[in-house]
Amino acid sequence: MGKQWVGPRGWDVELILLDGTPTLRARQYGVLSDYCATIIELERLLLRAGLTMADLVEVLPRSR
Repeated sequence: MGKQWVGPRGWDVELILLDGTPTLRARQYGVLSDYCATIIELERLLLRAGLTMADLVEVLPRSR
């Protein structure tokens, strides 16, 4: 899948396959915070941390 976003205060979100289902894995400073099945779940998690989706920046793949 490979999509990844980073945010302030050590947050990163990555789109992964979990048991064959696309899932958003949210971590802060590399420590798992939660798995989110929907964007709404991710928005709620970020809101509790004082962030919004607008605080996240997509990490673009490096060219070879």
